[in-house]
Amino acid sequence: MQPAILMKYALDLYSSFNPKTQTLDSYLETVLGDCDSPTAPPSNVTLKQILYSVVRFKPGISSFLKHYFYDNAGSVLRADYDMYSIMLCLCLFRIQDIGFKQFETLCMVQEPTKMASFLGYLFDTSPTSPVQCSVKQEWCKHYDVTYIEKELIAKIKSLEGSMQGLISKLVSKAQGMVAAQEEKEKKAGITMLKKTKGTVPVPFNITKPRPRRVPEPMRINNDVKVGAEPDYLDRTSLSEIEAEKAARLEDVRMQTRKKYEESKEQPFKFHETRSNIDQVRREIEEQREAELQFDASHRKPLPDFKRFNATVKLNAAAILREDALFKKKQAEEAKLIQNYEEELRDSTEFYRWRNTMEEHDHLMKMEQVKSKRMQAVASAQNARDAKTRQFVDNKAVADLIKEEGELIGQQRVLEKEKDVIINRQLVKEIKEVEEKAPRKAEAKVFRERQQVRKTQKEELQEAWEKKLKEDEEEQARKMDKIRQLRTHIVHKPEVKVFDPTTSAGLGLLDEMSLVEMEERLKINQVREKNEEIEKRRHIVAERSIKQAQLAQRISNIKRIREAAKTSNMEARQQKKLNEKLKAEREEQALRIKEVALAEQLMHEREERKKEMGTLMDEEERRKKNQMFQGAATHQVEETHYDQLLLGREREARMRKEKAQSAALIYEQTKITARKVVEKETRTKVAAKKKLYKAKDDEIKEKRADLLTKQKSEVANKKYAFAVTRQKEKEIKAMTVDRNVYAQSINDMSLTLAKTHAARQSKKNVVAMLTE
Repeated sequence: MQPAILMKYALDLYSSFNPKTQTLDSYLETVLGDCDSPTAPPSNVTLKQILYSVVRFKPGISSFLKHYFYDNAGSVLRADYDMYSIMLCLCLFRIQDIGFKQFETLCMVQEPTKMASFLGYLFDTSPTSPVQCSVKQEWCKHYDVTYIEKELIAKIKSLEGSMQGLISKLVSKAQGMVAAQEEKEKKAGITMLKKTKGTVPVPFNITKPRPRRVPEPMRINNDVKVGAEPDYLDRTSLSEIEAEKAARLEDVRMQTRKKYEESKEQPFKFHETRSNIDQVRREIEEQREAELQFDASHRKPLPDFKRFNATVKLNAAAILREDALFKKKQAEEAKLIQNYEEELRDSTEFYRWRNTMEEHDHLMKMEQVKSKRMQAVASAQNARDAKTRQFVDNKAVADLIKEEGELIGQQRVLEKEKDVIINRQLVKEIKEVEEKAPRKAEAKVFRERQQVRKTQKEELQEAWEKKLKEDEEEQARKMDKIRQLRTHIVHKPEVKVFDPTTSAGLGLLDEMSLVEMEERLKINQVREKNEEIEKRRHIVAERSIKQAQLAQRISNIKRIREAAKTSNMEARQQKKLNEKLKAEREEQALRIKEVALAEQLMHEREERKKEMGTLMDEEERRKKNQMFQGAATHQVEETHYDQLLLGREREARMRKEKAQSAALIYEQTKITARKVVEKETRTKVAAKKKLYKAKDDEIKEKRADLLTKQKSEVANKKYAFAVTRQKEKEIKAMTVDRNVYAQSINDMSLTLAKTHAARQSKKNVVAMLTE
């Protein structure tokens, strides 16, 4: 493929790729087709590698191009971002793979001015260059510093000399193109006279010779002759082969032993010259080590739990948890008994039937898995055939795309010439603006700053004068206050005597003297102490009751554990027996299936033998018929096969066109359906948000109303409670003041009643503990 067309395809691929809707592998497989097989087109492989590289190194490429577009904003176009991305990836990350010559070819097909500016910016290795300063700092966000210095910067320095030569070639080409374009523009307004065509000689109409007849091609016989299958496998088995192998090994072993035992030249003397010095040395060392006892252990041996049971201490939580579990099981069993009494039926038969059906479903599932495996093998073969057909179709489509690409390349050249003229005019206009606009802006800013400076100076002068006046007024006010303070009379301090038997006299309901407060505190301390003693007695009684309940639950748990132990042991034994029977049944079923499979394979082998015999007989008969038939028959047969091939080609072409139209309709339908689904989803989301917002606003309003109502109710209740309490205090104070003696008798009765109640509760606790 030509370099210009290759770069055009690479640009189209990269610009049309969207990672949000499709993965890179599926995108390349859809657009390019086969790129990995040995028969894949080299252009597809090259395009795939370019796209993979650009996507992989996208962070580093974006960092560089951000600074490049910022530093050269007046001379580069944003539309060439993808082209710069591909060229940067090739020259910085893949130039060792493609080679410098191939990279130079790819650069020469691009616009020379753009490439010269781009390469000059990239391969500038001066200490103040952007690559050494700003671009390197940006690269450090994505790559390691060692990788940047040893790989990227080092590669730029090593390629600097070669790239300078390429830049000079690009500059020369750009100057030549500019000169040619100027010459073309000069001649654009001149009317060129039409030149008269010269006489074109025409050859005589001589009869063409008849084309030479091509000899018929020699037919190559592609028949595969398969001999008879070996029958020695049917005469033996694996067990017979193993038995023969063991007998042969035993025979060889006996012969070898007999040969050495019957040797007359030099008989062997086994175990007669062996020394026991190593054994004696080892025994002495073991005896010395036993005497040293460096590894003696002083820990106590583990207790023998077989002789006595281990004591396991349970806490209250464990006892209550296990008791709750037992009660839960009792409730479930009681519920089953109640169901049986109410419905007059037992569910045991149902559970037995359910287990049987689950085993049957498991067997059916295994059979389905085996059938699906066979179907998977067949579908894999169909997939391979479809892949082959797809490869042929893709090749035909690629040929059409190549022809279309050549036409597009010609159109692109014309568009580039048009863009060059437009860009040149834009550059002239921008230069004119850059020369005149800054001077005007500087003069305008200078005038504005002069006006602002003058205004600020006047405001500062006014503020300074105002501040001086305010300071003078503040100083006069302070002096006036000092004169007033000096004229005031200093009062003598008054001495107050504190009386602990009197109250403050403020008129409050709860006023009391210090003596009365101390008396009341003593009374309260005595009452609290009595309450604490009573509460301690109550806690001791409750604790003893709980301990008795825990002891009863522990005995019940032990009894339940013994029963569960016996039942679990029997269940495990029964489970092992059932598993053993199940394994025997499965093994027997497997043997039956193996016998059936062997019979089926034997039957298929016999059928294949019969089919091969029939084919061989038919082949011999056909050869004999060919011997008696002439050349005309052979020609008729050849024509017949050619027509069959043409028919197959027509069928394949029609099938391909039908598949392409169906695929196009399917893609359009899928796009339409996706748009409809997205639209409905957006509508539903908007409606849901609107509904939620309305509900939230309604809830907020109701919550605010409820909060206001609750606050008002609480305030009314507090006010009513305060009024009632005030009245009760007034009534109580009035009653006490009217009859002090009755109040004292009432307090004495309450104290005696509390003492009697405490004694009675104590007697009840003691009686409960003694029982």
